[in-house]
Amino acid sequence: MYKRTLILSVAILFSLPLIVTSQTFSGGVLGGVSASQVDGDSYAGFDKVGLHGGVFVRTSFTNKMGMQMEIKYTGRGARKKTSETDPVVYQLSLHYIDIPLMMNFTARQKFIFEAGLVPGYLFALSGEDSGGKIDSEQLGEFKKFDLGWLLGFRYQFTDKVSAGIRYSYSLFSILDSESSNAKYGMIANLFGYNTGDYSNYLSMGVYYHFR
Repeated sequence: MYKRTLILSVAILFSLPLIVTSQTFSGGVLGGVSASQVDGDSYAGFDKVGLHGGVFVRTSFTNKMGMQMEIKYTGRGARKKTSETDPVVYQLSLHYIDIPLMMNFTARQKFIFEAGLVPGYLFALSGEDSGGKIDSEQLGEFKKFDLGWLLGFRYQFTDKVSAGIRYSYSLFSILDSESSNAKYGMIANLFGYNTGDYSNYLSMGVYYHFR
């Protein structure tokens, strides 16, 4: 089921530009920071800070509706906060190439609302705890492909510059695991997730539009 959905999403992703060849496309670059966590591990909170950046192309169907596609790097993962009473260290770093595809709606020429899918490819990962670097076998067999949904909002400051925030959550587990100490947030409970690990993160970014 997971593989079929991913293949279908990628096929739609690359076929849409052919479907809308009559439209005018524009592009640009983007960059920003992400704050992520993993539902299903033993820690809670968007404490893993990373970077994201890449390029995008977009087209408009009407003066309010349009579509945007991106290819970018996104740093995700999980991190445990330490304190004097709990000095144990844990950090998981997941490095993805993401290809967000989303529809957008513009209100009053400045407010842009976004929704779509995010196919992603995990090309590297690492972890560390109080004992140092964690062996890859101990980290577990993370799946190479991820598929998530996203919701976002941007504000258009000028014709070329916009900035916004997005939230994304995995549709399928990125690691099949069970733990008696697993923590799941509101979104996981809403979808009935009670086993496996799910990537979810906030990303704040600035977009520069070429004209």
